[in-house]
Amino acid sequence: MLSGFSVENYKAFARRQDIEIRPLTLFFGWNSGGKSALVRFLPLLAESIAVAGPPIWLGGAVGRKATWSELVCSTTERGNLKLALRWSEASIGAEWEILGDLEGRWQETTTLGLTTQGVTSIYTRSEETQSWPGLLPLTASPYAQFDGMAELHAKTYELANSVQWVSGIRARPPRIVTYGGGAPATLRPDGEDCVNHLIAAQLRSTADPLLDIPRKFFAALGEQLSLDNPVTGAWRVLLQPSGASNVRVNLCDTGEGYSQVLPVLVALARACTGGPKIVCIEQPELHLHTSAQLELSKILIDVAKSDKHPAVLIETHSEVLLTSVQLAIANGELAASDVRVYWVESLRNGTSDAISVDFDENGSPTNTVLASAFNEAIQLGQELITKQLKQ
Repeated sequence: MLSGFSVENYKAFARRQDIEIRPLTLFFGWNSGGKSALVRFLPLLAESIAVAGPPIWLGGAVGRKATWSELVCSTTERGNLKLALRWSEASIGAEWEILGDLEGRWQETTTLGLTTQGVTSIYTRSEETQSWPGLLPLTASPYAQFDGMAELHAKTYELANSVQWVSGIRARPPRIVTYGGGAPATLRPDGEDCVNHLIAAQLRSTADPLLDIPRKFFAALGEQLSLDNPVTGAWRVLLQPSGASNVRVNLCDTGEGYSQVLPVLVALARACTGGPKIVCIEQPELHLHTSAQLELSKILIDVAKSDKHPAVLIETHSEVLLTSVQLAIANGELAASDVRVYWVESLRNGTSDAISVDFDENGSPTNTVLASAFNEAIQLGQELITKQLKQ
C-alpha cells in the first residue's frame, strides 16, 4: 500500500508538503486553500500513469484541461514540480522533478531519485529524450536496468489501478438505468455509473458484500434500499420507508443528499470488496443532514477498521465527521494511529501549508492547530446564549 506522498511547488503549496496516508486521512481548512488539490493529487497521478503520455496529464477528468502554469505555484514563478511516493511494505521510494514550460508548450521529467534499501540514486535525463516520455524510463531504456527500477515500474503502474476519485459534484442517478453487463474498474468521478456496480453485485448475489454498506447507511436512516428490474435490461434504485411497505420512491425523486452520497457509499464498498483501495473523496457529507452525516461517519470509521486495509482520503468541512472520529478513538473503536488530520493553512501571500494533527487515546488533538477550526459556530452559539440570557 502507498504510505505517503509529497508535493512541492504544486498549486498553492510553494513549500514541500509531506502527506502520510492513514486508513482515514482528513483534510480540513478554509475554502480555496488547497484541500481539494491535495485530495486530487493521487487521482491526477493515477490518471497520468494510465494515459502514458506526458509526466502529468492535464487534459483528463482530474486535470480539467489546466495549463502547466495553473498547476505549479504562481507565487514562486518556477516551472518545476517536485513530487515523491512512499510505500509501506516495499524497500523502495521515488522522488521526481518535472519541468514544464509556463506557456504550456511542453513538460518533461528531469530528475528521478530512486531509493532502494536505504540508498538513493539520482538519475538525470540526458539525451535519451525519446526513451523517457513520462514519469519513468521505458523498459527498453538503459535506465530501466538500474537496481529497483523494475520494482518502481510495477509499483507505479499498480497505482494507476488503485485510486478511486469521487469528486465534489456528483451526478444524480438516472430514473431508469440500462444495464448491458459488467462494470468498469473504477467509478466515474461524478458517480454517474455507481448504480451499474450495484446491479452487477446484485446479479452475482442478493447477499453480495458490495451491497452491505449502501444498505446499512440507508437502513440506519429508516429506509430500505432496493434495486428493481421491471423489464429486461432496465433497473431502478428505490427507497422504501421502514414504516410504509406500500411506498417505494425512486432515488432520483429524493433529496440531493441521498443521491450525492450514493457514489461515496459505492466507492467505499468497492474498496472493501476488491475495488480500488485508495479512495479520494471530496465533500462526502454534501447536502446531508447532521443525522445522516453521523451515519456516514460510522461507515467511514468501519471502513478504516476493515481488514481489507483500504485508505480513505477526505476533503471535508464536517464538524460531525471530525467529532465522530474523535469519539470513536476515545471509545476504543478506532486506533488513534489509524487517523491523521491535515489542517490546510492559507497564508496572506497566497501560499498554503498542510499541518498534521494526530490524536491521543482520548481522541484529543496532540497540538492546538484545530483549536480555531470551527470558531464561527462556537461564537454564534455563545452570542445566542448571551442574547437569550438578557431577555
